[in-house]
Amino acid sequence: MEWIIFSVLGAWLIVSALGVVFVKSPIHVILFFLSSLLAMAGLFLSLGAELLAGLQLIIYAVAIVVFYVLVITTIPWEKIKRFEGFYKAELLTASPILLVLFVVMSYMVIKGKLAQPVGVVKDNVKEIGKTLFTSYLFPFEVASVILLVAMIGAILLGRREE
Repeated sequence: MEWIIFSVLGAWLIVSALGVVFVKSPIHVILFFLSSLLAMAGLFLSLGAELLAGLQLIIYAVAIVVFYVLVITTIPWEKIKRFEGFYKAELLTASPILLVLFVVMSYMVIKGKLAQPVGVVKDNVKEIGKTLFTSYLFPFEVASVILLVAMIGAILLGRREE
């Protein structure tokens, strides 16, 4: 039964992620993004990580989606329309990177070394906090900088030209 739930949630997540990438309308992109966040929270629940599912819903599904709605309402879309089209240089740059990532992830899935279960810990919150702010402090800060750069970019795109 768990495999059926996991498969349905995984398929939902993949379809939603593809919708985020390939849909043109910014409103539909946000809806697909929200759908993918909900599917990921469901996956966390099915794996027994209730805290991560709650954090996923509270932090991402609420805060980040509100941030994206704010960005959509402040950007003048006439400026963005000028940049529509097919980006050949970006595709040529990203293709080798995506190929390498696909090969690495395929190897990890085939070898089964993707994640090793370590057992259930009684104080889940304390362990996640300790791990987040010791082992994963640098990626946590990088994510903060990326969000800050995105916010500054949205402000620069949304300002009026004189």
